[in-house]
Amino acid sequence: MRVLLTVSFVIIASCFSGCLEVESDDCPEMDCFPLTSDALNEILSDPNSFDVLEYSGMFDRMRVETTSSSTVQGQFGEVYWSVAKDDSSQLRSVATRVTLGTYSMNNEVIEGSTTTTNIRIGNVWFEGRDEAPQYSDPFVEFAELANSDPSGEWPPFGFDTSKISGMDWRITGDDSSTQQVASATNTTHTIVLELIGNPPLITSIETYAGDEEQFVMTVSTGDEVSLELLEGIDRAPLGFSPDSSFLVDGEVTQWAGSVQSGFATESAPSDLEIHGIIGLGENASSVSSMRLDSGLHNVSLDDGSWWEFVWSDQDSDGLVSSGDIYAVRTNSTGDMGIAIYDLWADDWTGGPLASQE
Repeated sequence: MRVLLTVSFVIIASCFSGCLEVESDDCPEMDCFPLTSDALNEILSDPNSFDVLEYSGMFDRMRVETTSSSTVQGQFGEVYWSVAKDDSSQLRSVATRVTLGTYSMNNEVIEGSTTTTNIRIGNVWFEGRDEAPQYSDPFVEFAELANSDPSGEWPPFGFDTSKISGMDWRITGDDSSTQQVASATNTTHTIVLELIGNPPLITSIETYAGDEEQFVMTVSTGDEVSLELLEGIDRAPLGFSPDSSFLVDGEVTQWAGSVQSGFATESAPSDLEIHGIIGLGENASSVSSMRLDSGLHNVSLDDGSWWEFVWSDQDSDGLVSSGDIYAVRTNSTGDMGIAIYDLWADDWTGGPLASQE
């Protein structure tokens, strides 16, 4: 599930509604409500004053959303991330949306400690499965991934608040909700912050640069975060499709490869079949197959051709998982290919027969 889009992260702020301005009397800097500009700058001077990992350790339920958008030569682009967790129900959600002009792609995966997962493509939900479920904090996982691969496509959850310290802030507050909203402008950006609680935690950062670029990051916690798995929806086939490239050795054609690295939705080998395909497009058909748990299968057809299938569980975990190896050999001729059929989902994972449905 992936489209690459480079978006400049420069930032702007929309005003928050429902926040009542409170006049403050003289008071000790850090005890004022709302905060004074100097007190807020002291908080922001610590580059770790907004730390998603620290927040994740504080809250069992949390969601962080970011929207990065820009308009370059009239072309609008936007990348949206939403990452959420519920430690008590052992569920997590990762959603992305990429927009470029009139094109948009968005998806979401909800998974956790159960074998059932939910997958959203656009506005349509599907049921998936993972036979080796393992719940982990998504914020910790993304932090580890970003550290190991800084140039990767990860949620932009890091924000060095010291870079916006020292500004002249206008701050309003609402006693009943402990919400404070601070806004400031310099020569290039307008910044809006939301803080909640006592002591105050930064829960929203918005930065704007003119009318063309903006970045918004918000944090929701507690009852504002709800994750659940849907039931009774269509099943999605496993995200594993064999490589279409092949080698020819004399009269024998061979395909070979492995389950891709990072494959994280393991299934039982008995759920999948590997097929030999003859023909292209609407003329394609399966002529031979093997269920993966068979391991080795050789079939001779009436026309004198034969197909040999091999499946190897390389890590001996009893599942279809990263690194497992497949190989298919045949002496058939003409247009040929191989494909995986998911018996659990009653659907092809890819290939010419999937396009016929």
